[in-house]
Amino acid sequence: LPLVISAPHGGTLTPSEIADRTYGTTVRDLNTDLLADEVADAFEARTGERPHLIVARIHRQKVDLNREIVEAAQGDGLAEQAWYEFQAMIDHASQQVEAQHGSGFYLDLHGHGHEIQRLELGYLLSAGDLALSDVELGQEAHRNSSSIRALAADADDFLELVRGATSLGSRFEALGIPAVPSQSQPGPGADPYFSGGYNTARHGSRDGGTVSGFQIEAHRSVRDNDPGRAALAAAIAEVLESVLVERYGWTPGG
Repeated sequence: LPLVISAPHGGTLTPSEIADRTYGTTVRDLNTDLLADEVADAFEARTGERPHLIVARIHRQKVDLNREIVEAAQGDGLAEQAWYEFQAMIDHASQQVEAQHGSGFYLDLHGHGHEIQRLELGYLLSAGDLALSDVELGQEAHRNSSSIRALAADADDFLELVRGATSLGSRFEALGIPAVPSQSQPGPGADPYFSGGYNTARHGSRDGGTVSGFQIEAHRSVRDNDPGRAALAAAIAEVLESVLVERYGWTPGG
């Protein structure tokens, strides 16, 4: 499939031969490893095909797979090996997508603990960027600094992708899942918001390539229980399928 999904922060394994990290964030994104598996299962149930899936089983306490290597591994050789292998697997999947399909889509899956219970969709656009008017946000500099640079053909297309009626956020909201940015919530305002991290920058299309990407930060209430997680996984699969069909011309089973 022209779809790559990664989940770097849900792992639970704490091998003693890898030293604990001494700075940076070390808490795991609860159940995001399970959510990633369920998204892949839901996508297969809908289409008969599976995305490329790279899930970390190691705990963030040992290595942070969404940071550059210095902060991520903090000098531990085995942590560095895990980091390189995780990133290389995403690189390899993206290369396969480009070779087989020409272009594709990437999702980095996370969880947040913010008070407002909504999905936070990150395109490497800050809360300040999203506070801009459409005319200002649609400028080429913002498109080029986003993780969907290759997918956005022009200013109008870029704005539609980020917060239009058919944007990812609006698609989630149509399924009953609040999301920002979207047509009804074009930006987070002064509320906490994650705009995308190392993986989104590295594996999206900001710095080149034809695989565009984004980050989902899922709220705690939909990750804490099996029914909520299953419903979110089904919604993510439905939204991603629509993107592949409408934006990439992909046909299930085609």
